[in-house]
Amino acid sequence: MQIDTHAFGTIDIDEAQIIRLTEPMAGFPEHTRFAVLDPDPEVPFKWFQSVDSIEVCFLISDPAPFFPEYRVELSKRQLQDLQITEETDTAVAVVLRVPEEMSEATANLLAPFIFNTQAKLARQIILEGSGHPVRAPLLAPQK
Repeated sequence: MQIDTHAFGTIDIDEAQIIRLTEPMAGFPEHTRFAVLDPDPEVPFKWFQSVDSIEVCFLISDPAPFFPEYRVELSKRQLQDLQITEETDTAVAVVLRVPEEMSEATANLLAPFIFNTQAKLARQIILEGSGHPVRAPLLAPQK
């Protein structure tokens, strides 16, 4: 199927790669079908593009390279919602904010996306009470 994207224009994706959100994101109740676009596997950044709207797209990344101590624990309800039975079927991604200066880039550690990579399901969860920031500096300050 073809989808329109800001970053890459009109592209073809395999319908089997469409990820369905089990709960809509706050502020985006109409958008529940997304595709992860990975134009360069050597770079840790990907695009989480709505299949239904060119305007709804997020830059995401695995937090591990930037925040090695970062952990997400899911409740039984969240595991059931995502149909997760094996930890190896999961992936975590955080939304990035990259202003003009890359040195000012931040990651939203408070509201990560959790993916069931086998079932092609995802959900953004809020880690209430975790103390994780919405805008954690992505890069260490230069000395």
